[in-house]
Amino acid sequence: MENARILEERLKRIIREVSNQTGNEIKQNLLSDLEKEVATIVRQNSHQEITRFLTLLKGAIHQI
Repeated sequence: MENARILEERLKRIIREVSNQTGNEIKQNLLSDLEKEVATIVRQNSHQEITRFLTLLKGAIHQI
């Protein structure tokens, strides 16, 4: 009975360690994906703002 309890504790420790490692890997992957998505959004937003600015500048030049 004692051996079964020790074995169960070992298994729980192993499962907890594997779970923590897997969780950390998933977090790293999610952060990497999030970073890429944010960079894409910022690039698109910057492109839109530059286009808007140039359009306004063009209109101002035509008025002058």
